[in-house]
Amino acid sequence: MNSIQPQATPPPQTASKLASLRLSLFIARRYVRSKHSLNFITVITGISIGGIMLGVAALIIVMSLFNGFQSLIDRFLIGFDPHLRISVVNSAANSASSNTSVQWLRADDSLQKLITTALQPLGASYIAPVASGKMVCVNGRSMQPFQLIGIEQSKVDIVSGLRKTLVTGEFRLESEENSNLVPLVMGAALSDNLRLVVGDTVQLLSPNAIEAAITQAVPPKMVRGVIVGVFQSNTKEYDATQAYTSLAAARRLLKLPTDDFAAQYVDVRLENVQLSTNGKNLLQAALGTGFRVETWFDLHRELYNIMRFERLAAFCVLLIIVLVAVFNIFASLSMTVAEKRAEIGMLKALGARSSLIVTIFFSHSFLVGVTGTVLGAVLGVGVCWGQMNFGWIALDTTRYVIPILPLLVEWSDVAVVCVIALTLSLLSGFAPAREAGKIRSALALLRKERV
Repeated sequence: MNSIQPQATPPPQTASKLASLRLSLFIARRYVRSKHSLNFITVITGISIGGIMLGVAALIIVMSLFNGFQSLIDRFLIGFDPHLRISVVNSAANSASSNTSVQWLRADDSLQKLITTALQPLGASYIAPVASGKMVCVNGRSMQPFQLIGIEQSKVDIVSGLRKTLVTGEFRLESEENSNLVPLVMGAALSDNLRLVVGDTVQLLSPNAIEAAITQAVPPKMVRGVIVGVFQSNTKEYDATQAYTSLAAARRLLKLPTDDFAAQYVDVRLENVQLSTNGKNLLQAALGTGFRVETWFDLHRELYNIMRFERLAAFCVLLIIVLVAVFNIFASLSMTVAEKRAEIGMLKALGARSSLIVTIFFSHSFLVGVTGTVLGAVLGVGVCWGQMNFGWIALDTTRYVIPILPLLVEWSDVAVVCVIALTLSLLSGFAPAREAGKIRSALALLRKERV
């Protein structure tokens, strides 16, 4: 004979709490949906829901807009920059002495092997020595300083996306035979400022030549260069300030040692850019304190700090919309408590505890907050989804490098916005709910009778 297993029943206290919660939600829902004797209370409640909805939607859209632009910048920078950069901290780290005032390192086979061995746990790594320094470009009466970067042409593609950004001319860093012209692949904005096109020749002036001309009172010695190509990385920092040439030519112009291994830093590219921070830690431990290791993020820390500040400022400004809506919840709930004093007294006369009354009005603010937050989240995510899939807001491609306004929804941002809106909504109901719990049944009913 099969025994009948008794069904599990919740403890009496738990059942009582659940019943009390259902009752408070039922009454709070009636308060939210019912028409008040004072019509403006209903209007204020609607304004509160609408304000929270617009505030949450605006926050989600603006956060997604910042995410979209940051993702776009990341794609540009990661595609153009090395993942890691190794430079010398002080001259004591150099393995050879030199009269030059420029800090440099000896990127010989031993150093490159040390770098490769340290990064071996992260997979394959690609290394290229680089020389870089300030130069002045003179074209007729136009003169502008720029950053000259020297790198071996055979190693450009393994550490940088420079070749992919070439828009005109040819990608050639080495000088032609029987030619004394220094080849330059120049940024588009820099070439426009100097009114240069492919094939034009310019005069290059180094800081050392300027210093010698001032101290020795002689004309500065210039080196002739030729524009062989123009690149456009879509990053103003690069397009308006940089030009590339061969590593040997850069050493000569910047007065670095004639050592074949002399460089100012070493660029490293990994198979996975997400491992850049791990690679930085491994290299710093292997190279010691004489060298500085920076990730692609470190190279643009100021830019990202500005973007973070703008993001935080926009978030705080738009949060004011939610705060105004929350204040409206506080006002409407306070007036509801004043309007429902007799009903509260009746509930207490029937045996309702103060905790039930507090929960009812707490649930009122919760329902208003949830309604506004859910509607705002749906509206915000819906607008972002539409822009990402249909490109509702298009951009002029003759002025911008992207065809549509970039948006990227991060669900962590959506969750943070919703939690903040709900938390503020609950806090707005704390004081009115507490006041409602203090109402005495006899006094409330007595005042009702007098009225």
